[in-house]
Amino acid sequence: MKNILILGLGLIGGSLAKALKESGLDYRIHAYDPDQLSLENALNDKSIDVAIDQIEAIPQIEDLSLIILSSSIDKTIENLKLLKSIGEKTLFVSLASSLTSINDFVEQEGMKNIIFTHPISGSHKSGYENASSELFNQKNVISVNVNDLQGNQIHEIEKMWASIGSNIINMSLDDHERFLMFTSHLPHLIAYTTMLSIDDELDISKFSAGGLKEFLRIAESSPDMWADIFSSNSQNLTVGSEIFIKNLNKIIDLFKDPGTLKELLSEIKNKKQKL
Repeated sequence: MKNILILGLGLIGGSLAKALKESGLDYRIHAYDPDQLSLENALNDKSIDVAIDQIEAIPQIEDLSLIILSSSIDKTIENLKLLKSIGEKTLFVSLASSLTSINDFVEQEGMKNIIFTHPISGSHKSGYENASSELFNQKNVISVNVNDLQGNQIHEIEKMWASIGSNIINMSLDDHERFLMFTSHLPHLIAYTTMLSIDDELDISKFSAGGLKEFLRIAESSPDMWADIFSSNSQNLTVGSEIFIKNLNKIIDLFKDPGTLKELLSEIKNKKQKL
């Protein structure tokens, strides 16, 4: 039986714990979370085997194969600072949505025992209470092997994700940050900006159709998490925002030319249908 640790039992960490328990893999799952209620609920659900009360106790766990980092970006870096002295037989597995800030720290510290695996799955809801063992089933996981790890450690990661129904896609760090900017980070930025743009004096609750409801849903996401993501992937987001503003102005310029505007919107619709 292999000892693994899940560091953070929110939506992602909690869902992974539940999924791994149902997978049949021979794992003894330890978990740490500053929220004691989440730890107690996970123990009661039998999603984890051991609750760790103090992060300082983690290095005392014997034969620890994996430490799965499922906290926010800033908390992940903070935890790596505390645990970086753990031997290289233990593999750190980051599940972060943006990798730049964490990788900058990893390179600065010369850490080689880490891999990024980002599951393309989630929810605007957070916390262990919203965790589900099905969250990663039939979903893609982007693997960014910044240290070119080989052999048993890579096999273990592939086996872990495959056991819960996920499909691994290998990608470089730069490609990950650029693609996720377009597919996730920029849409969230636009959603937050849309909500910021609505006049506070207007009662829109009775007039919120499907489009606005989707923006409302996205803007309910964790401010702490998304502030970290925007900061970490700021270089790509700045470029993406400039492209968005340029195209927004392109559409605005056509408001007085409905014929040409209709042609452009048709092109956009056709582009969407090809995705």
